[in-house]
Amino acid sequence: AKYFCGNCSKYYCDTCLTLHAKLLKEHSVLGRKDVDKWMGQGDALVTCDLHPSNVLKLYCEDHAELCCTLCVSLNHSRMCRNISMIADRTRGIHKMDNFKHLPAKVTEALASLNIVGENRKKNQNSLQASGKSILTKIKNLKKTLNQLLDELEKKTLEAMDIVLTDLNGSIQKDIDHCNNLHDQLKALLNKIKYRGEDSESSSYIGYTKCQEKIEEVNNLLKQMSTRPEESITFQPDTQAEQLLSELKTLGNIKGYPDTQFQKNPACVPSPREIKMSSDIP
Repeated sequence: AKYFCGNCSKYYCDTCLTLHAKLLKEHSVLGRKDVDKWMGQGDALVTCDLHPSNVLKLYCEDHAELCCTLCVSLNHSRMCRNISMIADRTRGIHKMDNFKHLPAKVTEALASLNIVGENRKKNQNSLQASGKSILTKIKNLKKTLNQLLDELEKKTLEAMDIVLTDLNGSIQKDIDHCNNLHDQLKALLNKIKYRGEDSESSSYIGYTKCQEKIEEVNNLLKQMSTRPEESITFQPDTQAEQLLSELKTLGNIKGYPDTQFQKNPACVPSPREIKMSSDIP
């Protein structure tokens, strides 16, 4: 071949190009000086996918594969027995029913792909909507948990206030008792000093009352010396913390079907596992 037509995706010699130029003048034809551009002008139809610089010329019946010469030398020369020239297999192909029906089959396959693609897009949109809905549920769950924690905090503070009030009340009662005895004893002593010289009987009465108050003070001091000092402590309930620390997530997130089983779907065979079943030899 000396020429390549990008519109026809075919190669031509000088003789064929003359007829081609008469019938298809508007086609773009490239000569050998532009051979580096042949690949980008529809040449992919006849070039090898594994070795783009080579043209497909052979067919391996054992693997049902189109091959170039490099493919055969690397992968088929030892194991494969049924290798034929593509040129020998293609005689009369345009008259075969399967080839004639190829455009209709391709159109049907394209339509099916479009339908499946649209359905998958709808599934994708539905999946995104589900993700947004689940995100809202997760945030609402977090909000509920925060509300429960706020309520627990509120009740804990209320319990602390009750305990503090009781303890402060007990301490304040002792303080008031001490202050009252202090004031009463001091007042008796002042009265004794003020009126003691006038009457011995008054002095005696004051003395006796002071002794009684002193006894009362000693009894109070004795009681208070054996009484433990008021204090308050906090022992956290670790159940909630332990439960939260054991959780990996706030809930179970699961896709259907499981994506792990879709990584290598068994229902899709490799190209080498596909055997050709058609009228084309």
